[in-house]
Amino acid sequence: MIKFLEKALENYSFKYEKISGYGEINGYEVNVVYYATSNGPTFFFSTYLPEDKKIELLQKFRAQKIKRVAIDVTPYGVAFQITALTGGNFVKNFPETLEKILQLLDQAGGQRKDICPVTGVEMTEENSSIINVSGNIVKVRLTHDAVNKINTEITTTNEEFKNAPNNYLKGFFGVLLGAIAGVILTIIFDLLGYVSALSSLIAIYLGVFLYKKFGGKPNGVMILMSMVTTFICIFGYILFSFVVFSVAYAAEQGLTYTGINALKYCLNDSAEVMKSFRVTFIAHGIFFLIGAGLTIFSLVKQIKRPTTINK
Repeated sequence: MIKFLEKALENYSFKYEKISGYGEINGYEVNVVYYATSNGPTFFFSTYLPEDKKIELLQKFRAQKIKRVAIDVTPYGVAFQITALTGGNFVKNFPETLEKILQLLDQAGGQRKDICPVTGVEMTEENSSIINVSGNIVKVRLTHDAVNKINTEITTTNEEFKNAPNNYLKGFFGVLLGAIAGVILTIIFDLLGYVSALSSLIAIYLGVFLYKKFGGKPNGVMILMSMVTTFICIFGYILFSFVVFSVAYAAEQGLTYTGINALKYCLNDSAEVMKSFRVTFIAHGIFFLIGAGLTIFSLVKQIKRPTTINK
């Protein structure tokens, strides 16, 4: 675990693993998770709050405008991400920030660790156990009834998702618009003299966003469709631009070649064009793979369906 977090939490009892810690703060069960790529650690406070109290808590948090803190509600309580500009700065400001967070939770009526954060029922050693949730990173004590309730909801939601229509055709139009945006960005970058993975990355993300907006079901087909469509559109544009150039090149030689025939003639007749053709396709291919690679991991996480939890 990160040393500055251990320093900030030295007054509390926490057990640490690679990227997470589990312990107690002022009677609240708390998990802290820190990814190297995140803006700062996230503190998950397990607490029972009715939905109206969660909304009230969000409103009060926004009204207070606590610096460098973001809030989110979870099925098990409330999460606070605290931006860590530097380790020393975080340790210095943490007590004041924590005090404001605890005040918000207390004002909302947040229940401590002896109350199940899902059902609001008092927990004992006999009727509850510590469960791994959120990809087995976060630990939460829940009653057995709460686990059954959560699993029933997960099973029902997954079944409804499975039976929902795919709407691939509607989704495709969204993907196509994203791919067209990628082509436009590719043209702009080419005019500026750059080859960038950004156009593919934006095209794939935008295509996925529009795919869902147009009613497509978010699944593996969505990712594959977006990547294939983006690839075809971007490399289709590159091929088309070389064909247009080749037709003009052949015309300068007094020839009337068109389409692919003009491209074949131009590539065979000019070593310089052949070199440019190869370099352009290889460069765009490499950057397309980079752009696709950067997006695929997060997209796979987005479409991953929740699984039932074990007691």
